[in-house]
Amino acid sequence: MLRDEDVRKALEKPAKYGADLDLSSYGFGEAEEFAEIDRDVSRRGMEVGVDLDRRKYLSTFLHVDYSTVYKSVQRQFKDDLELMTIEEALKRYDWVRGLLWKLRDPCEDKYTAFTALNAKGGYFMRILEGRKILIPIQACFLLFTQGIIQPVHNLIVAEPGSEAHILTGCTIHPRVTRGLHLGVTEIYVRKGAKLTYTMVHKWGPEFDVRSRTGILVEDGGVFVSNYVMLGELRTFQSQPSARLIGSSSRTSMNNVVYLRGRSEMDLGGEVLLEGAGSRAEIILNSVAADNAKITTRGRILGLADNVKGHLSCRGLMLSDEAEISTIPILESKKMNSELSHEAAIGKIAEDQLNYLMARGLSRDEAESLIVRGFLDVGRMGLPRPIEEGVRRTIELALKGF
Repeated sequence: MLRDEDVRKALEKPAKYGADLDLSSYGFGEAEEFAEIDRDVSRRGMEVGVDLDRRKYLSTFLHVDYSTVYKSVQRQFKDDLELMTIEEALKRYDWVRGLLWKLRDPCEDKYTAFTALNAKGGYFMRILEGRKILIPIQACFLLFTQGIIQPVHNLIVAEPGSEAHILTGCTIHPRVTRGLHLGVTEIYVRKGAKLTYTMVHKWGPEFDVRSRTGILVEDGGVFVSNYVMLGELRTFQSQPSARLIGSSSRTSMNNVVYLRGRSEMDLGGEVLLEGAGSRAEIILNSVAADNAKITTRGRILGLADNVKGHLSCRGLMLSDEAEISTIPILESKKMNSELSHEAAIGKIAEDQLNYLMARGLSRDEAESLIVRGFLDVGRMGLPRPIEEGVRRTIELALKGF
């Protein structure tokens, strides 16, 4: 049970990683009236892979500032999927409250504490037992009011034997330059379920983001996380934490980042291999341009018999003013665990450039092609509509590179 007194004390607690923010410097509680899903909003949604123009034909959730302005489930999936606001779920199901704040600690830092005390919205998504949803479910979070904090809390439950792919896009309205997005997401992957969760972010050069995600995977469950961040922001910090408590459970965390301007990002992921025979892979690919600073952290902890884990951190530097740091951590508590990592940071290789230039490309064209290859999302195994949308987003971000 949450104790408000303890949570309020945590409002002064900085995060373990990343730049510290003064929460009082942002507005909270009042938002401008959101009139309609116009061309600007639809375009912003498309830039993070969410097709709001097809919201009547796709299971869709749209949250603007503090309010859910649209949610729908396709008729053919009414018996497969539940999608509602977190407030509606708490009223409908007594057991929902028992799942909240079990995978992330509300006293972890000031950002979780603020969300625990002030969350305004978020979605509850439940894929029912044995159901397989072939068409991606899309959710979009948009900041419409200048300079405010947007604290949301999401809960996802993939019941036993179910399968689904969720695409969440987070962005800002074109007129917004400053704000703070706080997103807490807790994900339960039950026995034999498979959940693919793809998140695409696009913010602005004065915007801050603090994301907190917790995942629990049971026997034979599979959780695939894909994260894509493109462009500029002020500061960003996130380290999703997954517990694989089930035997033969698996997770794959794939991250693709292209950062420019004076952006600062601290991104990572950790996996606790608690179930016998569980498997984990964390891939962190980052590109830093201009004066961008990126820190990637990965941690895999082997706690059970016959577990395997691999961690890959690769960075590509496009400027002498940019910075990339990689911090891989492997910890084993069992003699028969197999954990490995690879880490590399470098510039575009001259031999690769010369090879492409010898085939008729200019130097700029060759560099652009290499960067696009580094940011390739083909290995993520995305459904074709999502992969096409993410590739389009990458092309937009790299336009003029």
